[in-house]
Amino acid sequence: MKKETKFKVKRPIIMRLMLWIGVPLLIVYMTVLILNYIWSKKAALEQTKEYLVELTSHHAAELNSQFIQISEAPISIADVLQTLKKPTSEELCSLVSKKMENNPNIFGMAVAFEPYWFSKYKKLFSPYVCIVNENLEISDLADSYNYLTKDWYSIPKLLNSSYWTEPYFDVGGGNILMCTFSTPIHLKGKFIGITTADISLEDLKSHMKNVRIMAGYTFIISRNGTFIYHPNKDYIMCESIFSLAEEYNFPYMREFGKDMIKGNQGVVAFNDLITGAKQWLVYTSIPSCQWSFAAVIPEEDVLASVNAMIMRQSSIMFIGLLIIILVIMWAGFGITNPIRKLVYLAQKLATGNLDVKMENIKGKDEIHELAQVFNKMVVDLKQHIKDLTAATKAKESVESELRIARQIQESLLPRVFPPFPERKEFDLYAKNIPAKDVAGDFYDFFFIDKYKLVIIIADVSGKGVSAGLFMAVTRTLLKIVCEKGVGPAEALEKANIVLCKDNDACMFTTLFIAIYDVKSGKFQYTNAGHNPPIILSKDGSYRFLKGFKDMALGIDESHKFKESETILDIGDSLILYTDGVTEATSPDNNLYGEEKFIKILTSNVSSPIESIMDKVEQDLQSFQEGQQFDDITMLFLRRNI
Repeated sequence: MKKETKFKVKRPIIMRLMLWIGVPLLIVYMTVLILNYIWSKKAALEQTKEYLVELTSHHAAELNSQFIQISEAPISIADVLQTLKKPTSEELCSLVSKKMENNPNIFGMAVAFEPYWFSKYKKLFSPYVCIVNENLEISDLADSYNYLTKDWYSIPKLLNSSYWTEPYFDVGGGNILMCTFSTPIHLKGKFIGITTADISLEDLKSHMKNVRIMAGYTFIISRNGTFIYHPNKDYIMCESIFSLAEEYNFPYMREFGKDMIKGNQGVVAFNDLITGAKQWLVYTSIPSCQWSFAAVIPEEDVLASVNAMIMRQSSIMFIGLLIIILVIMWAGFGITNPIRKLVYLAQKLATGNLDVKMENIKGKDEIHELAQVFNKMVVDLKQHIKDLTAATKAKESVESELRIARQIQESLLPRVFPPFPERKEFDLYAKNIPAKDVAGDFYDFFFIDKYKLVIIIADVSGKGVSAGLFMAVTRTLLKIVCEKGVGPAEALEKANIVLCKDNDACMFTTLFIAIYDVKSGKFQYTNAGHNPPIILSKDGSYRFLKGFKDMALGIDESHKFKESETILDIGDSLILYTDGVTEATSPDNNLYGEEKFIKILTSNVSSPIESIMDKVEQDLQSFQEGQQFDDITMLFLRRNI
């Protein structure tokens, strides 16, 4: 008795929890800490994003300012040529040289005229001034190539507006990688030529090496996504953001590449294509040339300050939680003693001892209520075991009857194969695999004279005992109505009239019936709403037997069925099946379908029909993974001679 006194509870559990743990304080503390953690992290991330966007926009604005200064030089030359009389070549070269001296970012400038405009004795004329060994050198582009076909000349002429070209190697001009700004020249409303300004990609590269955004790197792409600048030299002019997306199978890069060439601004996170490390991409447009400037920063650098703040808060949270856990453990030791006794009794109950009882639990708290529930559970469990024993006996009786019903049903179907061993004209094999103990599918075949073989396959609506009974009635009816001189359509009409009468359960069956002449290979058939049979030729080709959209049996007793006929050539096979084959369903709700069924048939066309059917069954079992939903029935017939 002394041993049991330690399980007594002297005060309600709710009071002890309120006293030891301080629920209100815990809830307030945790709520404030969690909300502060979420809000602080969100605010820090937003602040970091804004800083990166602002920094990237600043560098892009500096580049844009340089490009605007570069574009102003050829525009001013075009304005001068529109207002002055035709200059001499010396005056033109002097004007271009002065513009070059005032803008050190320009590598070269040219003025290209329409054929015979500058001189009636020379078709093309285009003075070009560029920097060579830190000195200005003057040449005529017309001596090197036909500039009329170049993008920097033809596109602004066609658009009648200024234009930045894609990067290119200027053979015969600067002989370097460059980009060109072109603007058209008009005199009295008439187009007379183009004035240009070139920037060297090497100069741009030197400038970009000094641009650093945190610990990341920067790059520039053109309006088409081509890399104009990138730390990896192999990418410049050889790769685009879209080609890398295809090479590394990274569709997400293609999406933000599209956003960049649209001139948008954004911040996205992605995994590095090579190392897989998490990176942040910050990009913005360079409006003057429609390029896009971007920076790639390792996420660990972006989140460095955020993580430091989170670590400080997490440390505080951890210490607080540790204190709370210690308090809970202290409180738990005072609560668990009576529960231990309950655990001990539950263990004895698990061994089969139904005479246990929780006693000597005083007070009016939850432990006392739990003891009362436990004692009631023991009483209820005794009664439940008695009820379960009776139910198990009843279930075993029903299962025994179902097994007998299945055995009876199997005895109704032909089970011996080959069914007519003395017949060499054909091979025939069939199989019925029920979804439940009793199936609704059935098949049958029998001779009505020496050479006429009746072949039947059917699928009754529903499954189980009701479908099995309707199947037995239908099979018996067909045995009666199929006689010599009666065609398949007439036989079905007779059976349909009987099945429609007193059909209060509204059962119906789809059915295919054929009368096959084993001597000639000809057969007549009628399809009452069943799956279309397949004729499988010995060369692996196949065709579906045409149907007439006749309805199933048991629906309309006045329905008139149609019939057709065809020839089964030597070596051809007739494939009959129910929808349990093509509508077999995998655990992820995909249908087996006709395509997979036909693939097995055609790939094994030279095998015996029994072997083909076994392979279909194995594939269906593997596809459904043992979860068969519908009855499966197949009947294969192959003409031998």
